[in-house]
Amino acid sequence: MDLCSQLNYVRSLSSGKAYFYYLSKNDEMCPIGVDRTRLRAPKGGYAEAYKGSNFSPKNVAPQDLAYANPQYIEECYVTPGVDDIYCAFSLRIRANSLSPEVCNDDGVRDALLSLAATYKELNGYHELAHRYAKNILSGKWLWRNEECRGLSIEVTTSDQEKIVVEDATRLSWYGKWDEPSTQSLELLTAYLTRALSERSEYFYMDIRAKLSVGWGDEIYPSQEFLDSREDGGPKKKLATVELQNGKETAAFHGQKVGAALQSIDDWWHEDADKPLRVNEYGADREYVIARRHVALKNDFYHLIKDTEAWTKTMNETQVIPNEVHFIMSVLVKGGLFNGSSSKKSKEK
Repeated sequence: MDLCSQLNYVRSLSSGKAYFYYLSKNDEMCPIGVDRTRLRAPKGGYAEAYKGSNFSPKNVAPQDLAYANPQYIEECYVTPGVDDIYCAFSLRIRANSLSPEVCNDDGVRDALLSLAATYKELNGYHELAHRYAKNILSGKWLWRNEECRGLSIEVTTSDQEKIVVEDATRLSWYGKWDEPSTQSLELLTAYLTRALSERSEYFYMDIRAKLSVGWGDEIYPSQEFLDSREDGGPKKKLATVELQNGKETAAFHGQKVGAALQSIDDWWHEDADKPLRVNEYGADREYVIARRHVALKNDFYHLIKDTEAWTKTMNETQVIPNEVHFIMSVLVKGGLFNGSSSKKSKEK
């Protein structure tokens, strides 16, 4: 199957901003504010004293390396007197991977529709749902804030079903889950499976984490990308969202939450030691390398060109290859998957 010049899928998982707060004695939602701090950081960078990559020293005086490097940054800390804080977000789920949003080639559309239909028939969405559910209930989306004194996760689905995990700090991707947590995982997996494969309903859920913390503990919200510095503004700026009372509280961007939920790709190698965020080329930020480089022939575009063959294989064997799980996870993520236009192909 050749990719057509116009092909895109709308993402199936749409997360809102996650916001931090604590509850007053009257159960009123109170913001966790952002502090602005001026500090004198010591110089410690390689370029302060060396040039090039061969450890060639610069002509600097000892006093030059002792001068402070003034910085103006934003930070976030737990309000003294508060033992528990909360972080919550909403998630909408649509079965958008069943068909493309835009496709200007009927042959490509039919092939992709057939792939998704076969995948659904063989209960492939259950595998994806299980992985998303694991990231939700383990608190993966809290990022560095996941490391706290105690963590519980509560999910309320559009069916008004409450799914709870009491001690999420003990849960990990490859670890064994206790019986109550496993039951919660199965319930959420079943719900997400329906949401990813049925278009007859509107599916959504509200997720809330309760974190037991120490007074003055640091909180790690999203950091804003600053294209240019404002005069007199902080060099590091944290994300916030306005509460109903008009006060701003620390927050995560929806994209950061989504990145955590999408960290399910450990199909990139048979001995993979961690799940990567779903990406067409398997970008591994920790090692700064593409785990699905085109030379390995396991990237999304190399695999999707064999769509008809994958569908035929699944129909014959009734087994879903890991490559198809990866293809479908990319379609769930959504994006533009345009190939070269015929005109450009001729010019090449």
